[in-house]
Amino acid sequence: MEMATRIIILYGSQTYTSQEIAERIWRTTKILGLKGPVMAMDDYPISRLIHEEYALFVCATTGEGDEPDNMKSFWKFLLRKSLPTNSLVNLKFGVIGLGDSSYDKFNFAAKKLHKRLIQLGAQPLLDTALCDYQHDLGHDAVMIPWLQSFYGKLKPMQDIDSDIGATKFIPRWRTSLFKNDIETCENGLNKDMYFGNSNTDHFVNPIYLEVDSNQRTTHETHFQDVRLISFKTVQDEKMNYCPGDVFNIRPRNSKDDIDDLFSIFETHNIDIKPHYMLNVEEYHEGKNLFLFWKKKNEIIVIE
Repeated sequence: MEMATRIIILYGSQTYTSQEIAERIWRTTKILGLKGPVMAMDDYPISRLIHEEYALFVCATTGEGDEPDNMKSFWKFLLRKSLPTNSLVNLKFGVIGLGDSSYDKFNFAAKKLHKRLIQLGAQPLLDTALCDYQHDLGHDAVMIPWLQSFYGKLKPMQDIDSDIGATKFIPRWRTSLFKNDIETCENGLNKDMYFGNSNTDHFVNPIYLEVDSNQRTTHETHFQDVRLISFKTVQDEKMNYCPGDVFNIRPRNSKDDIDDLFSIFETHNIDIKPHYMLNVEEYHEGKNLFLFWKKKNEIIVIE
């Protein structure tokens, strides 16, 4: 079996757990010398899938065996009856399912994805990793030994340390500080700072809200702190919703926390002001990260 040189890592995540795990695996593949991106399934140009040789899917299950929001379009495309049964004949893959065995449809989305990929001609390197949140060791109980075997399939001639991902850190993001003036910053402040301007955040019709009330509904002696939180709209915005809708919250930092942070910067003579802007970019998948670290850049890079 030939050694892999590239692998795409795609995730379907509802609460960011699958995303965090996928990015952790992505860093390990970089240490192993493999190229390839990590992204949500819906963000991947699915027309390229027929040209890929290796793929790893990290998939959560939400609701009643449903797929996460950021893989719905990807999954819908795979279900097309017009797709030939040999569409993915060149693809070798693995699927990691993150689930909870207390639910009837345990890891249902991952099982469906694994089965459909095989129907389209793809070749599984291993059986689906059915990770269980209920296990004493959580998802890692199944995932860690499964990944050890999976890496061995990618690099059969290479002795891989099971702790390789923990011994070295490979950054996914490159951050650059721009020392713009206050006026430029004020003109650029808008919702995009909090909600993003791309489909990667998967926020639908975002609006600003203020907390109107925050009441505990369980007794103080109860081990669970369950809250009833009410919100009110600001800036005359209207909010339309239906029963069963999911409400995602992206909080803002408090003014006191912000002031404390910049006070620390000033105390340690770090030239970062509140009106400076931070540009975050993803490392190009084909870029040699180690060469980048050695390269001198004119802009300030935050490690």
